[in-house]
Amino acid sequence: MRALGLALSLLTAPLAPEARAYEAAAPEARACEAAAPARPAPAAQVLKPVKPGECKKCRATGKLPCPEHPKAEVELETPEVLYCNAFMACAVCSGTGWTVCPTCKNPDTAAALEQRKQDLAVRKVGLKRFDDGMGREVAKAESAHFVLVWELARHKVEKKFLEGHELVHLYLGRLEALYADYLARLQITEKEFSEKITVLVWEFVPDQELASTKFCGQGGKGPIKLMGRRPSVSLNGHKSEFQNDEALHRALIHYVVHLLLSAQAPVEWIGNQKAGWLDEGIAHWFEDRHFGICDTYCFQEQNANVDFKGGRFRLNMRQMVVDEKVPPIAEVFEQNIDTLTLPQHAASFSYVDFLLSRDPPKFNELVKKVKAKVASRDALKEVFGMSPIDFEAQWKAWVLATYPTR
Repeated sequence: MRALGLALSLLTAPLAPEARAYEAAAPEARACEAAAPARPAPAAQVLKPVKPGECKKCRATGKLPCPEHPKAEVELETPEVLYCNAFMACAVCSGTGWTVCPTCKNPDTAAALEQRKQDLAVRKVGLKRFDDGMGREVAKAESAHFVLVWELARHKVEKKFLEGHELVHLYLGRLEALYADYLARLQITEKEFSEKITVLVWEFVPDQELASTKFCGQGGKGPIKLMGRRPSVSLNGHKSEFQNDEALHRALIHYVVHLLLSAQAPVEWIGNQKAGWLDEGIAHWFEDRHFGICDTYCFQEQNANVDFKGGRFRLNMRQMVVDEKVPPIAEVFEQNIDTLTLPQHAASFSYVDFLLSRDPPKFNELVKKVKAKVASRDALKEVFGMSPIDFEAQWKAWVLATYPTR
């Protein structure tokens, strides 16, 4: 009870002077607190716009791969590829494979992609003839100098299997590389050509037979070429015809060089004008340049086992010179492309090898003479100043001095 009384006395005790002053001031202080303005809320953070050249999201390119497609395949769609129909049905990218980066929204990139969409639409119309001819949409692409139709769905390159879209871009790049090499070796310019070259590669024989009829003027199970102003080649690229990628690549080099020679101004195919040595010789020369062997023959469909010394033309031609078993030049100069014997094929390669080593511009002049219906022996005399007998003697000496012995 004493404790309770003490607590009550403390509660009822008068306030100290300092406490009474605070109590008296409390209502005024509370009024001031009520009247004070509320503290403003923190301002929302404003992001500075990203300059197009500084965007990290797109690495300053202004574009991102379309999310509807594998990134690795989108990156194949470079400006050098003028058309590829792999993504044309896509509602997001309209075939370009790319979308505008939403972070930097680069106006130049946006304009370029819009122009690309328009260009693709125009080229699609121009290439529709291949779909119409085959009765279905086919995989195709276009570059500066080639139109490629590629229907091989899967193909092993080195140790890796590539799918159709990857293969289209791989081979389009290979064809352009060959074109550039052809111009460089003959020391000519692209002004020599008026039309793009069409290359069609199929997986099934019925497609090859139909396509060669529609686009090359004649049907066949084997490779078919259309020479001249609208150069085209169609072939079945299945592994039953070409055992590996190297064989297919090498064959296409051989066939496309034939097309380049025939389409080069003045437009004329010389392989059926007793200039088979020149036509076949240069095709073999590029085979050898890129692979070191020659094993493609334009009429090999008549004999699938055509081969001459394993395709090692230089080594075996040297031995033929040593053994004095080379074909007479007068006979070689009289053959069309389909009447050349295997030793004459090797000799034709070596003749071209010799002439290109001496003077590429003159070699090109020789081609023009032969296209103008000048006989090979006369064209050789006019351009290089050699009769066939002089040519043969100088050629043999050069072979012995430069070709390998083993």
